[in-house]
Amino acid sequence: MKNETLKAVVLLNIAGLLWGGNMILGRYLADFLGPWSIVSTRLVIGGFIFILLLIQTGELKKIKHITNWWTFIALAIFGVIFFQSLLYYGLRLTTSTNAGLINSLTPLLTAFMAAAFLKEKLNYHHWVAAAVTIFGLLFILGEGDLTNLLLLNFNVGDLLVLGAVISWVIYSLIAKNAMIGMSPLLLTALGVLLSLVVVIPLGIYEANVIQTPHLTVNAFWALMFISVGPTVLSLLFWNKGMKVIGPSRASLFLNTVPVYIIIINAVFLEEMPYQYQIIGMVLIFMGSFYAGLKAHKPKLRD
Repeated sequence: MKNETLKAVVLLNIAGLLWGGNMILGRYLADFLGPWSIVSTRLVIGGFIFILLLIQTGELKKIKHITNWWTFIALAIFGVIFFQSLLYYGLRLTTSTNAGLINSLTPLLTAFMAAAFLKEKLNYHHWVAAAVTIFGLLFILGEGDLTNLLLLNFNVGDLLVLGAVISWVIYSLIAKNAMIGMSPLLLTALGVLLSLVVVIPLGIYEANVIQTPHLTVNAFWALMFISVGPTVLSLLFWNKGMKVIGPSRASLFLNTVPVYIIIINAVFLEEMPYQYQIIGMVLIFMGSFYAGLKAHKPKLRD
């Protein structure tokens, strides 16, 4: 069980790393494509990859035995359509700092909703981990002085990001129950494939009426990255990790996303982190690994 838990921790961190890249490249692509164009393109490519994976693993034939289609429709709506569209629109109207601060609400929202709807029993280990990771994130956002958080301004973009966070929490809770007796690959693939019914028409309309796509070579490769990494691998790794340690503890790893953004900027853009950012990163990783590696396993009550 310890090996499975360690594997889950690694997978959740990789998902966070890829989502960090998605945040950076998502803002970069705003000058070249509209939000729905980005979402539809990445999901078409990701959906094609998922179909190949389903065929290769033999999971495709299991689709005909599925009866609870409303569950997968809900996963497509909250985990793909709502989450991605709200996030991309929000990032156009707010700063990454505000978005990171709002994202820090995810663990607490997940914990409360998991306790309320899934009857997950939470112990003090979870709350200690949540406190450490959130404090580390707030320390980064406040630039080493928590009083700076009082100076942040909030706008419509912040509300959209908050909507994306709530949508992701709902997706995680539904996915946790849906994965009982089902592989993370099949669940993730169906969520992406079903969402194409909605996102493709919206992407086509936006590209022809609202914002005509203009791709450079760099923008093309950025789009390819988010179509494979954050779209396929992150969702797949997230669901595999969450299946092992549960949505409440898995949600703490979302706080690693702004940490990986700082690391990516340092490595590729030579924007070296400040001392307060390093301290905050250490706190976030400590809290996340503490939550993931604890022996206690949340239980579901009837």
